Amino acid sequence: MTGTHERYAAYAERIAPVSPSYAAWARSVDGDLVALLDAVPEQQRQPELVFAVARRLGADPSDPGSLRALGREARPTFTAALATATVQANDPRRLGPVVPLFAALAAADERPLGIVDAGAAAGLCSIPDRVTLDHRTVDGIVRVHTAVADPSAHLTVEVSGTVPEPTTTPIRVGARVALDPHPIDLAEPGAFDRLVEAVPPEETDRTALMREAARATLAVPPVRIRGTLPGDLDRALDALPDGVRPVVLTTGTLVYVPGPDRQRVVDRLRERGVHWVALERTGILRGVAATLPDDVDDADPDAFATVSLDGVALAVCDPFGVRVRWFRRPGA
Repeated sequence: MTGTHERYAAYAERIAPVSPSYAAWARSVDGDLVALLDAVPEQQRQPELVFAVARRLGADPSDPGSLRALGREARPTFTAALATATVQANDPRRLGPVVPLFAALAAADERPLGIVDAGAAAGLCSIPDRVTLDHRTVDGIVRVHTAVADPSAHLTVEVSGTVPEPTTTPIRVGARVALDPHPIDLAEPGAFDRLVEAVPPEETDRTALMREAARATLAVPPVRIRGTLPGDLDRALDALPDGVRPVVLTTGTLVYVPGPDRQRVVDRLRERGVHWVALERTGILRGVAATLPDDVDDADPDAFATVSLDGVALAVCDPFGVRVRWFRRPGA
């Protein structure tokens, strides 16, 4: 098992090109901070969550030493905040690799899709139909999917391998359910500011994209259900109306679910006979990992996450879903 110090060192390498300040914070994690982090549940030690809590408590990302200072000077407060934190950046870039999966499901069924976004936060990934998606290849840019209506979000993804074909079939969504321990209502004052507190300060383009996705989400708001996986999965699925094809979406969600419960989620999805669209950390699900090509190395930053449909790996990508290597087409 990777230790806390090694996890933060690896995170520093991944994040350095886009956020020198977060990379410096990750590299500043010393023995004292490791001891602090190891005192909270494993799923609460994710760097983005830790850094968001640190900023909420007054640490300045532009000061590389401020994270250690917070750990020294406000240790009980920091530990208590981490133990209960539910910060999730809800990055809509993760829709880029999964929109082709939703398009394939929509093309295969006359019914509109009923989406349960598990770990939804504000539901910014509940809007695959409201995404205009372009693929950038060595030959240029290809429009893969056009949003069904505005407001919408525009994503461009660098792709290689067995790339999905463009589709003219719209993704029809008949219902959306957002399942989260603390679902965010974007209509509430200050909700968007809370949502972006985990975004590195240098990533102004990412914040702008999140604002686009927030507008689109407000136009088609999901039904919000307070709950967790696996215990509340059935309740979320049962909230979908008749006449839709149920699809459960997880994007970076299962890393926050304790290890033994991850397989319980997968087992229950199969028992319910619903589709499952996922973009999850490569290797955390053995069944999905078993369907990966032999040449996939989970230490490769561009294979950080696996894109899968119904438990079968179709592609791997970087942590943010902007570089995708496809090896199976959805619906093939």
